[in-house]
Amino acid sequence: MSVVPDPESFLPLTPPEYHVLLALGDEALHGYAMMQSLDEKTEGREALLPGTLYTTLARMVKRELLDELAEPPEPGADRRRRYYRVSELGRAVARAESARLRRLLAVAERERLVPGSGG
Repeated sequence: MSVVPDPESFLPLTPPEYHVLLALGDEALHGYAMMQSLDEKTEGREALLPGTLYTTLARMVKRELLDELAEPPEPGADRRRRYYRVSELGRAVARAESARLRRLLAVAERERLVPGSGG
């Protein structure tokens, strides 16, 4: 029986790790599509750059936060590309990181450091 790691033990995530998890969401994507996805989801406010992205993907696969797919997710997809999806552990870690960031944002709001919070 394998021991399931505590998602909290992976925190805090680096910004590129969290960005990859946000970019993927429930999809299986290749690297370039992840860059496009994050750009679209954040309206261009956040970016994944190629050099950082591919190093981050390798680290996240090794830590079992992502699964690298053996086959493209759809028929007709480019077989030369590597496709990734968030693993079950990765999803739990993303939730834990989101909760951590929410707690920090609550502190920032109490300290009136968030625009529109009376600061």
